[in-house]
Amino acid sequence: MKYFNIILLPFLSFFIGCENEELLNPELSYQQKLVVQCQISADIYFPGVIVTKTLPLDVEFDIKLAEITNATLYLRKNGFQIIPLHYIENGLYKPLYDFRPHQEDYYELYGEWNEYNFYAVTKIPVKPVVNNVNFNSSGFYPEADVNIFKDEVYAALWAVDLGVYKTADDFYSVSVPQDNTINNPINVRSAAYPIEYQSSNYNGRRYIQIYSFDRSFDDYFKTKVQNEEINNPYVQGSGNTVWNVKGEKVIGMFIGVTKGDILKVN
Repeated sequence: MKYFNIILLPFLSFFIGCENEELLNPELSYQQKLVVQCQISADIYFPGVIVTKTLPLDVEFDIKLAEITNATLYLRKNGFQIIPLHYIENGLYKPLYDFRPHQEDYYELYGEWNEYNFYAVTKIPVKPVVNNVNFNSSGFYPEADVNIFKDEVYAALWAVDLGVYKTADDFYSVSVPQDNTINNPINVRSAAYPIEYQSSNYNGRRYIQIYSFDRSFDDYFKTKVQNEEINNPYVQGSGNTVWNVKGEKVIGMFIGVTKGDILKVN
């Protein structure tokens, strides 16, 4: 069966869109920016951090032109454990030894390259705890009640079992708890099923998948390019996109995300 892998797509698919949409306007002169990219999930080997630079519009993207090979990077786990990162290839920096982050760990990223300095922090979210799943018959979308955890937000994708799972291209919204009261439920919904999957013929074949994110994903989602199918939910966006990597002339996302199981809709 095919599981939706929006959070597993390579970050490199972002660059062309970023250079053309986020950074460069034909009316403005080219300004180089540093791009920092990493997504972290619980109990999955740390994937490393990719560091590259943007290229001018008239230069065809080439990772060998964009990659940064001599940056200094390290992680700090839960405020005390230091983990140096080392260049591997294609702008990728990894630790000397593989490790698996755990739920509710906090990771900070520190880095510098030439005049660029950057910093980011993220929480590794808990796997979504779903209380119940329903089908909204008036809006033709699935929804679920999900337990909230501190510093997390939630989003959902619809799925249909066609022998393989066909899934939504993007999240409909991000559900943000009004407070951090742990285990209180929050309603999370996806976009409506396409009309061809709304009939009773698909009863028992409709599903939903919940994702939990570090809270900073909400700012990104609200400011990315609207009404545009996304190939990468963390780094593609408009000139007003809010990134969680901080630094002058630095953009990107260093984000914790955990996907839940694909659940049948009642």
